[in-house]
Amino acid sequence: MASSPIRRLWLLPLTVRGMVAAFAAGRWSERREAERRNEWAEARLLSSAVDSVRVHALDSLPSAELIRRAVSGMLRELHDPYAALLRPDGYERYRGSLLGEGKGLGLQLRRGPHGVSVAAVVPGSPAASSGIRPGDRILAVDGVSTASDGWGAQADSTAAAPAQHLLTVWRALRGDTVPVVVPRRVWHAPAVAEQGLLSDSVAYVRLATMSASAADELEAAVEAQVARGAQSLLLDLRGNTGGLFEEGVKAAGLFLPRGAVVASLAGRGGEAPQPHRVRRSRWLTLPLTVLVDANTASAAEVIAAALRDYDRALLVGSPTYGKGLVQRVVRLSPDLSLRLTTARWLTPKGVALERRQGRGDSARGGLVPDVVLDEARRRDVALAPSGWPTPTTVAMDQLADSLAVHAVRDGWTMRPLALLEASMQAAMAQMTPRPMRDPVARAEWVAETMRMATVRVLEVEQHAEALLRYRARHDAALRAGLDILEPGTAVVTAVPTVLPPLVERRALTMP
Repeated sequence: MASSPIRRLWLLPLTVRGMVAAFAAGRWSERREAERRNEWAEARLLSSAVDSVRVHALDSLPSAELIRRAVSGMLRELHDPYAALLRPDGYERYRGSLLGEGKGLGLQLRRGPHGVSVAAVVPGSPAASSGIRPGDRILAVDGVSTASDGWGAQADSTAAAPAQHLLTVWRALRGDTVPVVVPRRVWHAPAVAEQGLLSDSVAYVRLATMSASAADELEAAVEAQVARGAQSLLLDLRGNTGGLFEEGVKAAGLFLPRGAVVASLAGRGGEAPQPHRVRRSRWLTLPLTVLVDANTASAAEVIAAALRDYDRALLVGSPTYGKGLVQRVVRLSPDLSLRLTTARWLTPKGVALERRQGRGDSARGGLVPDVVLDEARRRDVALAPSGWPTPTTVAMDQLADSLAVHAVRDGWTMRPLALLEASMQAAMAQMTPRPMRDPVARAEWVAETMRMATVRVLEVEQHAEALLRYRARHDAALRAGLDILEPGTAVVTAVPTVLPPLVERRALTMP
């Protein structure tokens, strides 16, 4: 049957649109084919260059190594400071750090005149499982004295390490030397490095990394301190160099309303930033102060920026690192992986974090705290002050050790802290070097040595929370943060009046 004139008129526009679409598709296909030809030509150019170098260069290398170096050179030309070509060991280290895998012994060590002592033991680590405690002195590792020049105080995570280590340990509580076998194994390094009460109502939590489950560990730590009576929180992000962006979003969300934008990711090509919102919140009204420094970076900065943008917290310390970029890892082969910066994250107010510029104290970071301090870094309060003459610091360290030994031996630690310090001061009256006649220098000598000795005593007696409060006396950022949450509150350090009968106390002999 013949078509009517009206029906033919309806078909005409459809036919025209179909022809236009087919033409456009053809042009697009031609362009894509041209692009593929260009890409193939460029790939052949790289292949030809590698082959030419391999065949003709005077000092050539195998093809695989030439290609690896070519890729490394390409990454350098991107001027991406975080881009890297990772071999299997590098990939495993990077992956392990994000997953929170500990591969060392779990010891934080300090070197003194008498060798190396344990400053802290990471919970759940091989060292903790083997019974190593803060205050223990490591005299030798696998038969090599820690006092020798060939032994590094921090070298407990070498790639070709044995399955276990034999540590020769001097125990301050007993005054004897014991061998301790510490196995090497993969273990979970907790993201929360320290927690406790700075006062009856102020909790302290130090979040050391943003590895997998960091937000859950932070939530558990805050919940534990709130259950003990905490009514405000001092969150320490100093030294937290970051980790997983998603963990930063989750951690900040614990203190923000559900649905709030914690950060947004801006990718390439001018696409609209993708917001990352709070999915689960916990403490919307808990007073909060955050400590930061020049080593607070990446996902830790996500937390700090979000809490400040929503007026949930004041930042105390020094300007942060300024890493406002996000990386991802692409596996190229079983032996090689590529780490690339793929996005920039923005604060809730849409601000891109400034990149780190300069070095040292003059470097500028991303977040300027509300309260800026000249010295915001955490310090080891068991060490002598820097800048003093070496003979002076050696003498102070020896005297602090001696005082700590006497304090443990004579039961001074069974007294309140004020009486412990009074006993130490009376003993030091007979020990201060005679050449030190200047009263100001003498007073500083006494104060610093008492500080070092007191820390040693609290470490040996395993009073973790008393040690935390005592360190707060000598930490400007901690004191400032505490004063914001509880103005006028002094840090009170109480040593229990009755100590648990850990071991028999007897005369100690320094090794």
